[in-house]
Amino acid sequence: MTDSGLRDQKKIATRQALAEAAFNLAVERGVDGFVVEDIVQTAGYSRRTFANYFSCKEEAIANALTMNDYLERDGQSAFSTEHYTPLDTIELYIRGSFTINKLRRLNQLISLSRNYPALKLYVTGALMEVQDFAKRGISEEFGSDYPEEYYHILIGAVFGAILPVLDESIAVKLPEGGEQVEVDTEFNQYIDVVFAHLRKGFN
Repeated sequence: MTDSGLRDQKKIATRQALAEAAFNLAVERGVDGFVVEDIVQTAGYSRRTFANYFSCKEEAIANALTMNDYLERDGQSAFSTEHYTPLDTIELYIRGSFTINKLRRLNQLISLSRNYPALKLYVTGALMEVQDFAKRGISEEFGSDYPEEYYHILIGAVFGAILPVLDESIAVKLPEGGEQVEVDTEFNQYIDVVFAHLRKGFN
């Protein structure tokens, strides 16, 4: 690996460590229960290093789940989209990427943001970035096979169906402790329903 590649990896690791420390402190103490100095002490970095990555603690908390975390395949091999529609492809990504741990973390971030307007701004921005990233990816994959507005509508519909689970507007139970298998089945059943409905309009 080149020196620049190692530097990039180190930057990513530093950013993730700071964001993870901020998120854990927010869960343990509440957003008002700590300051940036607590984050850097927990993560083992300086305040100056923190300032190189984040403008405030709320931004660090919201970055505890990165864009790559949402869309990575958790080590699964890449798949060909040759025989898939854009909707099929999005479903595969959702099922492969939204693991139970990531769903729980998203749920916690959204729950924390309810009572903290500054945090809500950053969490909403992070979710919009994920949606934009997904739209670009699916648009690049299928290109002019579908009109440009199709990709916007598709991604909006998919995320619009999942977010109510994360903010608990829809009662699809997320895991606690040893409940992972049962809850994973419940979430997958919900995804089955979502994509069955979406296929009626996205054939």
